[in-house]
Amino acid sequence: MSKPKAIKSKPAKSKPKKSQAGNVTAGSGAVLAFDGPRVVRALSDGLVPAAYYFDNLACEIETPWTFLPGVGETHYVIPVWDDHSAAPVDVLPALQLDGPLTPGDFPIPFEIPQAFLLNSAHVDLSFRVHLDSPTSPNFDTSDPTLLRIDRDAPGAGGPLPPAIYPIDPITDLYLGMTPLVPMEVPGGYLGREVGDEILMYFSDVNALPTVAPTVISPPLVSATGSIIVQVPNTVFQNFPGAAFIFCFYRLRDRAGNLNPEFSLVAQAALEVGLPVPTYPRPRFPQTDSEPIANPNRYMTCACTPRIWFGVEIRIEPSTGPGLGIQHGDLVVMHFQGYRQAPDVDPLPGIADTQSHIWDSVADALGYSFWILDVERLIRPLKERAGGEASYRVYRGGLMIGRSASRFARFDRVVPSTPPTRYCWIHGNAPEP
Repeated sequence: MSKPKAIKSKPAKSKPKKSQAGNVTAGSGAVLAFDGPRVVRALSDGLVPAAYYFDNLACEIETPWTFLPGVGETHYVIPVWDDHSAAPVDVLPALQLDGPLTPGDFPIPFEIPQAFLLNSAHVDLSFRVHLDSPTSPNFDTSDPTLLRIDRDAPGAGGPLPPAIYPIDPITDLYLGMTPLVPMEVPGGYLGREVGDEILMYFSDVNALPTVAPTVISPPLVSATGSIIVQVPNTVFQNFPGAAFIFCFYRLRDRAGNLNPEFSLVAQAALEVGLPVPTYPRPRFPQTDSEPIANPNRYMTCACTPRIWFGVEIRIEPSTGPGLGIQHGDLVVMHFQGYRQAPDVDPLPGIADTQSHIWDSVADALGYSFWILDVERLIRPLKERAGGEASYRVYRGGLMIGRSASRFARFDRVVPSTPPTRYCWIHGNAPEP
């Protein structure tokens, strides 16, 4: 790796007396210059990646100076850490180099203690070569090497605004004409620099991501202006049947600092077609659990088990074309809530996707997905609301078929005098 050099050099200082290392005369003003140290992990412009801030910083002296210590002689090397925002600091203890020392002994390694890497800084790193003693006034100083410690993640200091979809709704027709969908990310975030990356997460569920990013942008080539991330249209086509698509993003800089905060969510309606259903619809078994108390087969307070403990979505075995669902197939279930039954006004915040790898032995009698996040996904469906369940089957990474949708009516109203009361785990009570 070529070593980063300082953008500017400091004025040469006169030395008190002739130095064996520099071979100059005191007061001459012509100190012999020799190369600064190399920071082993630094990039070409001196930036040290953040991954190396948690241990001592490895450095090397690559170039021998003019007069190396001979037999019975000792030189002492003292690195100098010159933070541009503070006074220079000697990095002690000095490195003792006993002679005889030859050019073949180079490079000579040394380390900067990790304590110097705790804060962001622009630093000139150099070293002095002292004769006979680390406190000897007889020394020479290397050229400085510029390095940068960057511990500040981009976009800190406030919520990141949502990304911007180029069109809403996103349709099959649009995706067919647009291989790369241009998603805009507001570019005025704090600490933006060339080399920043945008990590984008797409889902059919309005929830903070817990998986790897869907798309990572190329490093930014400008620190100003709008940011456009080209997203393959297949990203949107991966959510067939979903009513909405949601996007979050995070920011990462060239040093590798990742902003831990996600952006605010961006939402667009999604109208991506599905193949003709080839698998039977899933079931909501709880709607059949109490035929006398619940003749309308609604998801109500009468269902067993109670809906505040969870909602079951059942996939029957050996269904579909040919041999049906086979061992190792990936089954992906999607649930969507609606403000009004059966499918009027889809609710962006009430959607859930779960997956299961089919096991021909364990799932010989079928498999049940369970919606257990009932406070978010079920409780809001309180009066004449709707819920839709369907599933897709993948084999070898390709979707081989899908089911038709099963709709259920959700209603938690308890007959009573006003105000309206709703059943839930702690009893019947009004709700906002």
